[in-house]
Amino acid sequence: MYLGIDFLIDPDGKPWVAEVNVGLPGGAEEIDRIHRLRFGRPSGIFERIETASLRIYGRSFPAYLESLPFLPALKAFKFWMDGRGPFPAAWHPALRLEDKWVQYQLLRRLVPMPETIPLERGDIDGFIGRRGVAVLKRRSGRGGRGFGIVRDVRAVEAAAASGGPYLLQDFVDSRLENLSLSVRAVVFGGEFLGTYANLAARTFSNHGTIAAVEAGRAIGLGGDLSAVGRFNARSWEARLWFGESDPPAMHRNLYEDTATRAVVVIPAAVLEEIARLAVRIERTYEELDFDTLPSAFFEPPARRA
Repeated sequence: MYLGIDFLIDPDGKPWVAEVNVGLPGGAEEIDRIHRLRFGRPSGIFERIETASLRIYGRSFPAYLESLPFLPALKAFKFWMDGRGPFPAAWHPALRLEDKWVQYQLLRRLVPMPETIPLERGDIDGFIGRRGVAVLKRRSGRGGRGFGIVRDVRAVEAAAASGGPYLLQDFVDSRLENLSLSVRAVVFGGEFLGTYANLAARTFSNHGTIAAVEAGRAIGLGGDLSAVGRFNARSWEARLWFGESDPPAMHRNLYEDTATRAVVVIPAAVLEEIARLAVRIERTYEELDFDTLPSAFFEPPARRA
């Protein structure tokens, strides 16, 4: 299965899985754009994906995507998450993977994930009281919508009043030079394809400045972060996902990126662990029986377990 997995790195250098993105998540295009900016030539990642698809699944990557029974419903579901369309008329149990509470239940014993509780039935006072700070995030949602760092129950109640349902999660202080940092790993068919970093001067790093990741002795930044290139061109994912016509509302996600020539340096052992965890998650997802997953909050009532 083709996945984009977002990792946070705490001050001790430990990687934590923040969330897993299915379908055709971003990752390959960003890796290629960063490579083009730095070296003036393609990265070769698209060819690697095509080669892996032919070898592992016996079909081209576009044909592999078309073979996924959940893809039409997932495409409609992502529009619904963005508030751009109705809930998909056709249900598929793989949509449960878009509920972050389902992800946590599935993966928490397999990989390091921040402790998580559903807001509607969790001990909010106890959760925040023991930690002093927590993360509030929607159970489904993209682009940092609904994300907040909270320190008391009143802040939770105020934030949650804007919509939901929500999760409370342990806060992982993943930062680099006062910027929020996340690392996306791209994995497909049991093969680790690469990583890139997102950096942003806000509480979440999604769709920030993208940067190459390289192994080094300690976490740091190599080069001038302000040396950037701006991209506004149709992405590989857009062509595969939408064919000839893109929804105008998706232009920023499908076309625009800001990349820096600077490099995020991460210890080699941490990068090796990220690659190992990413493959472990992908192998687990590949073998899932979607019908046996926990019910999602958005699931049609007649289907809920």
